Amino acid sequence: MSLGLFVISSRVSGEIQWFIALLLIGSVGLLHGANDLNLINELKIFPGSSRGKHLALYLAAIALVLVVFSLNRPLALFFFIVISSFHFGQQHLSETLSGNALLRYLNYISYGSIVFGLLFYTHVIESSTAIAEVSAIFFTVDDFLNFLLASIVVWIVTYIIMNPKGYVLLGVELMILALFYLLFFQVNLVLAFAIYFAFWHAIPSLNDQFRILYKGEVKRSWWLYLQQSALFWVLSMIGLAVVFSQVFLQNKTPLPLLVYFLAAITFPHVLVMSRVENALKS
Repeated sequence: MSLGLFVISSRVSGEIQWFIALLLIGSVGLLHGANDLNLINELKIFPGSSRGKHLALYLAAIALVLVVFSLNRPLALFFFIVISSFHFGQQHLSETLSGNALLRYLNYISYGSIVFGLLFYTHVIESSTAIAEVSAIFFTVDDFLNFLLASIVVWIVTYIIMNPKGYVLLGVELMILALFYLLFFQVNLVLAFAIYFAFWHAIPSLNDQFRILYKGEVKRSWWLYLQQSALFWVLSMIGLAVVFSQVFLQNKTPLPLLVYFLAAITFPHVLVMSRVENALKS
């Protein structure tokens, strides 16, 4: 399905690509992080604490990210890329890798960094412009290429160390990443990210959450999840709409605003989902 969407989207205008991207992010993208409070309760991350306290801590984490962005944008952007890379890698690889925690975390970060590196390298102008607007730091095509190559090397080395007999799986993963490289060229930066985010991260993440919350009851999982997460999902979509209203009201560039929004909601979600992935391994 994601492959077909890449092909179809490559034939439409940039405005339509933005619409498709926001639809994917606002639907399944935001949905997969809208049930974190129930996951906190199910995993007993804060045993003995009330749901109201969980909500307060969650909102405080979001506020903290926004404060960091207001004080030091380059640091906040670096933090966002690192923690998002870790999140992508952990969700995708945690059940196939075991062993030294430091190596595993480095592997997760390097895998996610490959995804970002592919996005940046296949959309050099869009990426460098957005990063410059967020952080006032300008990166060249060589910078993006070096970042991508370094991430690939670190990921392959750490993967082989932890899974020395996993050459077949490693080859499959490299072929998938090569396919991403070809597909990312076909659409703009935000849609390339949104398609990866929705189909290769959010939906698998939802399946992981279903296993924790509903013990594998697949037929009822989607309906139950939608019921439990509806309020926060709607609030998240309203937040996304408010952010992008500034694009039209104040004539601001949309991509940096999207980065701010995603960064704010990513940090607490990653902390929760890290516990989910660890629980699935135990």
